[in-house]
Amino acid sequence: MNNQTNKKAVRSMNRREFLATGAATIGAITVIPSHVFAAKKMGLVAPSDKIRMVHIGCGTQGLDEVSALLKTPAIEIVGVADPNRESYDYIHWSENGLRNQLRRLINEPQWKDGIKGIPGGRNVMKEIVEIYYRKNRSGYKGSIPAVEDYRELLDKIKDVDAVKIMSPDHLHAYQAVDCLKRGKHVIMHKPLGNKMAEAMKVVDIAASSKLSTHLMACNASGSGNIGLIKKWIDAGAIGRLKEIHNWSNRPVWPQYPEIPADKPPVPDGLNWDLWLGPAEMRDYHPHYTHATFRGWYEFGAGAIADMGYYSLLPVFDTFKLDSAITASTRFSRVVGLRNNVPATVVNNYSYPLAAAYRFEVPYKDGSDKIILQWHDGGMKPQTPEGYEGDDLPVEGMMFLGEKAAIVAGFLRENPKIVGAQASLYSHIESPLPANPYEASPDGVERWLQNWIDGCRGKGKGTGAFEHAKEVNETFNLGSVSLMSNGKKLEYDPKTRTITNDAEANKLLTRNIRQGWEI
Repeated sequence: MNNQTNKKAVRSMNRREFLATGAATIGAITVIPSHVFAAKKMGLVAPSDKIRMVHIGCGTQGLDEVSALLKTPAIEIVGVADPNRESYDYIHWSENGLRNQLRRLINEPQWKDGIKGIPGGRNVMKEIVEIYYRKNRSGYKGSIPAVEDYRELLDKIKDVDAVKIMSPDHLHAYQAVDCLKRGKHVIMHKPLGNKMAEAMKVVDIAASSKLSTHLMACNASGSGNIGLIKKWIDAGAIGRLKEIHNWSNRPVWPQYPEIPADKPPVPDGLNWDLWLGPAEMRDYHPHYTHATFRGWYEFGAGAIADMGYYSLLPVFDTFKLDSAITASTRFSRVVGLRNNVPATVVNNYSYPLAAAYRFEVPYKDGSDKIILQWHDGGMKPQTPEGYEGDDLPVEGMMFLGEKAAIVAGFLRENPKIVGAQASLYSHIESPLPANPYEASPDGVERWLQNWIDGCRGKGKGTGAFEHAKEVNETFNLGSVSLMSNGKKLEYDPKTRTITNDAEANKLLTRNIRQGWEI
């Protein structure tokens, strides 16, 4: 190493490397071991170091989940980013629920008194983070930046180790790929991407990297008892498994069947161009933003992606299911008046009020395949013979075999064998899975500790992005079927192409705005 190279190496030595080596090198000339730089290049975080995190997306879901991050000693949020500065027009489950939750978190019962509406935006997240740290971390006197564009933070703040992505669906893949390429560990909400090509790019980069990733939907693995259901099926309780049905009352947000015609002004403090990201330019409208983005093909991934990850990820994992090889859909139609003549509204830009998806899904070992059906908007499968009750629950799951069925709650809870032979299998038991939200004595939730362990080089957790490949791929294919008027599509997971419809195959990606290419 020549002198000039050595100077560059010293200048590039970051906070962690200095802390790790500085005490031993004071007063002595030392050659810095190559493995120190190699570890940093791989994104590894020393066990004694805090994981410095940038929080991307500061809407209601991000604010709802920030508590776990703030309470984890190993994590320090060092910056927040959102195209929206601050507003009180967000959508949430209750009018004051989120506000009261945040008041309890920061121990300020009067926080935001006198302001009507549901809070959100980067300044709100910044305020919550700073108040919490000042009250709960000894000696904390910091002030974190809050900016429109997360890329500004990653370019300017040194030693950012990780990001949490909680933005609208259409931004997920672009932000995840960018952050992984920058060497950042990532936590992200579902989906991996709302377009097939984007989501698979996330999978490929995450799988080839040693970075720690976690898809929040994987936390639902601690609900229900898929292990018991599998044991019953293996024991022959329902015969050969033929179909799995999953149904939800979603969507629980407004579904707009037509593009809005009016053009309200862009709200003060919202960077609309940045919110659109890779999506094609269009006029701002509140029908697109906040929770309602999920109802548009360009911005969301529909009810199936909103809830199906929670219910079906453990099913795919337990039964070792591969990606769907066909998808077809049925859906409701909205009837309107055109010149006082009733006419159905059919479009290729918004999800329907209700839909049923039918997938052919093979086992990974190639031994067989099953039919997977998703129903939303009030649609349900046919009630199985012998079911006790007048109707299936509002949300649920059913495993249909050649001889009988198993009916459970939406997240596989309280499973019951339907039929006279149920008592023959009552002796079969299976322990409940570990609860990923269970906190350790220092307050760190199990799922989060697994991700932290991955940041420190202890291997990838079960929430790693690549573990959701088959589910994401299947759901993306279903969306394309809807956009293709319900047509049955044949898909080759090896080539990642739709083989029977060239026009549908084009819908696996989007018309990407210049500057947002992955």
